Amino acid sequence: METVNLIITIVGVIVLLIGFGAFLNPNIARFINAPGAGPRLKAFIALITGIILILIGLLVNIPTN
Repeated sequence: METVNLIITIVGVIVLLIGFGAFLNPNIARFINAPGAGPRLKAFIALITGIILILIGLLVNIPTN
């Protein structure tokens, strides 16, 4: 696994945890940038984005050279 893939996977996990935390505590949704959306929609957007980033980090080989 390349370094870029590892970083993308870690960032995806962080975004996923923020999205899950926003479901539990709506005050965390302040950190999610989705204008005009409520806390639950922001949490759902963060969850989907985190899952997509994790899948890209694990499935797509991004070369560094």
